[in-house]
Amino acid sequence: MRHFFRALKWILFTLLFIPVGGYLILLLINLQDSAPSAQASAFLEQVNAEEAALSQHLENNPYLYAMGFDAPEDDDPMAVGLERYQVLRQLEAMQRPSQTAHEKFKRPEWAIPTCLKQEGYLDECAALFAEPEPLKATLDDYAWLIERYRTLLSLGQWQDDTRFNMYSDLLPMQHLIAAQQLFLVDAYINGTDSASLITAIDKDMQFWQQAAMRINMLGNKFLAISALKQHMKLGELLVSQMRTEGEDTSLPSLWLAPIPGDVLALDRAKRGEWHFLTKMTQTFEADEKADFTTKVIETLLMPLLKQQDTANRYADILTGKASIKQCPNDLSLSTLQEYAYNPMGKFILCSGISSFESYQATANKVESLRAELVTRLTTPAISAGMVTEVNEEKPRESSPE
Repeated sequence: MRHFFRALKWILFTLLFIPVGGYLILLLINLQDSAPSAQASAFLEQVNAEEAALSQHLENNPYLYAMGFDAPEDDDPMAVGLERYQVLRQLEAMQRPSQTAHEKFKRPEWAIPTCLKQEGYLDECAALFAEPEPLKATLDDYAWLIERYRTLLSLGQWQDDTRFNMYSDLLPMQHLIAAQQLFLVDAYINGTDSASLITAIDKDMQFWQQAAMRINMLGNKFLAISALKQHMKLGELLVSQMRTEGEDTSLPSLWLAPIPGDVLALDRAKRGEWHFLTKMTQTFEADEKADFTTKVIETLLMPLLKQQDTANRYADILTGKASIKQCPNDLSLSTLQEYAYNPMGKFILCSGISSFESYQATANKVESLRAELVTRLTTPAISAGMVTEVNEEKPRESSPE
């Protein structure tokens, strides 16, 4: 019996020593973090420059105006946007804001948004302009919103930064699109001539191109791209309608030129995602309401997360120097060796990030939409009568003998 208890003692000691000893070895391996890589240092320098630029550009900034654009009629969008930003900049990456709901103006209920969603929207919407009185009534009711949108388009250079967190509100794009539609339809109905419509279209296109070019947040980047798509869809309708009425209408100059690469590029958004991940790893901790077991596990795992090494690796992934690796599904010796240093950071990168390839492909489609739009509006339609006239004028070929 004495030998049995001695064997049991050694078995229990071995079972306890293996995980504890392995954990202590991991702690020794992960004592020091990596030094900042050149790419991570460049990202951080650019992030700091963006934040400094925004801190010096809090007036006449279309970014802040857009953040507060959905404010009620009597409120100042710039003041509301600045207030929302000031609240945002006080939050950590994973911190939930105390208040997320804001009072917003009610968007117009008119037929334009509905008809634009139809597959044959050119024909569906054309009927609305045959009896424009309901459209004019909506434009009169929302004259204040059209003026608010004009103010947005007239402001200076867009400047935001990468200071956002998991619960950040995106730009109020539904309210911005509603105002965009009012603005363009007003230029068609109440403009002095076709030139005023083309000027309005060019101004709107220029604004959203410049905004998309300078946006740092991935979600807002694609909202700006959505605004460009909506712009071209409604713009095509209005130009086609103007031509139907016999107006000699040229195309907006920005439609005729390829969309600049910086408008569709995701470099700024990638840097923003990098900064968000680094801030998240720096502030990652269990919720105060978490149970005791969760807090113990967090205490044991946090030393195995190397923040700078994780930031370095993510910077290499975003710049194409490294690829996203799949998380291991075994515990082979090679896997243990690969994940011995910074195992938590490596698991975050293999499970918590996504590729930007699909995002870039979606952004690139905007240029093809622009090219197709110009082709449709510049290619003359050949009517059946024109085909008949051509055939009648064409000399008949003699039949072979």
